[in-house]
Amino acid sequence: MIRIVPEHIDSESIGILICSHGSIGRSMIEAVQMIYGDCPNIACIGLEPSDDIDDWGKELGALTETFPKGTIVLMDLFGGTPCNQYLMNMAGEVLTRKNGQACAVAGVNLSMVLEAIGQRECAELKEISEILDKAGKEAVVNVLQKMKK
Repeated sequence: MIRIVPEHIDSESIGILICSHGSIGRSMIEAVQMIYGDCPNIACIGLEPSDDIDDWGKELGALTETFPKGTIVLMDLFGGTPCNQYLMNMAGEVLTRKNGQACAVAGVNLSMVLEAIGQRECAELKEISEILDKAGKEAVVNVLQKMKK
């Protein structure tokens, strides 16, 4: 299991948790640090082939509880194991216990992570899902088609 959690949790900032197959989350955190430097309240959990799915799901649950002000959960693939573990184990529980202090979006890309960092200080969690959905879609560009215009 790949797991990165910040040493210090900023209690005034919403957390960002990237859930993925393999090391995608770790690589995104490294890319964010290249752009922003140290960035508070960003974590990841990556599923490896040797992981026990139940243990991984429990760790995912624990990580969603890490951030007192709520968590933006960004997953690599809708319908993949990380997303399914979130849906089966966390979604209803988190929404009930935290009165909706979580949002979850699948199909994570670097633009979404950067947008989440910017939006978590000024938008409500219930709005962030829609903002990230739009940002992720707008980040996908057919470069050659764009250059023809």
